[in-house]
Amino acid sequence: MFESVLNLNSWFLFFTVYLLIGFVLSKEVYGFVPKIMSSIGWPIEFTQKLFGTKSLPYLFLFPNILIFGLFTFLPLFMNFGFSVTDGTSINFESRDFSGLDNLARITQEVQIDTGGINVENDKFQAALYDTFVFVILQVPIMILIALFTAIVLNREIIGRGFWRAVFFYPVMLSPVVVAFLWTLILKRQGMLSQTLIDWNWISEPIQWLVDPSWTMFWSIFVYTWAHMGFYMLILLAGLQSIPRDLYEAAQMDGTSERRVFWRITLPLLMPILLVVTVLSLIKAVQAFEELYALQVGWVSLVSYIVENAGIRGQKTFFGLGIAAMASLIVALILIILSLLQFYLTRRQVKL
Repeated sequence: MFESVLNLNSWFLFFTVYLLIGFVLSKEVYGFVPKIMSSIGWPIEFTQKLFGTKSLPYLFLFPNILIFGLFTFLPLFMNFGFSVTDGTSINFESRDFSGLDNLARITQEVQIDTGGINVENDKFQAALYDTFVFVILQVPIMILIALFTAIVLNREIIGRGFWRAVFFYPVMLSPVVVAFLWTLILKRQGMLSQTLIDWNWISEPIQWLVDPSWTMFWSIFVYTWAHMGFYMLILLAGLQSIPRDLYEAAQMDGTSERRVFWRITLPLLMPILLVVTVLSLIKAVQAFEELYALQVGWVSLVSYIVENAGIRGQKTFFGLGIAAMASLIVALILIILSLLQFYLTRRQVKL
């Protein structure tokens, strides 16, 4: 009780001193309300007088820049360090410098440490190939479905707001929740297998997420279902930004809906479509959460990095360095895709 009263008195004293300083600094301000406001906000006004109005925005941005640097740039530089060193520790003093040995371990056919067949190269190439197949198939499907859905939901239909919310709802779900829901459907004794058996379409249950002939299909299906609403919303905003006068003029001229789509909608939507394409490409390359929680029968690039880093199992001497080098390759791919977006967007604007 005594400590609570003491803390309350301390806060009251601090607030009183704070206001007194404000009243002293705002002596040139006239009017009751302006003087009260200046007394409360005196740190901002004092900082503005001290550093000037041009430096004030950078002062407000500094905390955000500091956090961004600690959690983005610092891990990036640490990743460079891990990629050129070997060891199980994350302390650089306990790691041995190896140069580009980790790059050789995931790209060369011969294991540089033993001289035998490099199994790690096969694992990395398999992850790279499977991720490439996933991206090439998933991104066009995602864009086509998102575009078709956006066009339909841009029309005057019954319950349009409700259907927009329904299609966007999966985006708000946690990837773990999405994976859990679909695991209940796609596991060996799940709802899909049992339903197909009841319909006499199959004779025995199928492990959809492990069977090589089905695992990629369902990976694409679930991932598209989970993320399509985000890109649909972007395309829907792009469709609503197109002037309605163009559609009214085309309707008065008797232009068919197909020609309106190819001559008006698609050209004017192309800048937004390019952004959606590159964003979905980057997101597909980074695909991990849903695929990891679903335990699909193939390994993505991010899953390969996580496994070698020792997050899922015991750390190995070369694992963290190999994972860091593989992550730099993924980062290089993402940088190329981002530069492609900037180039295509700038070219589209000039046209």
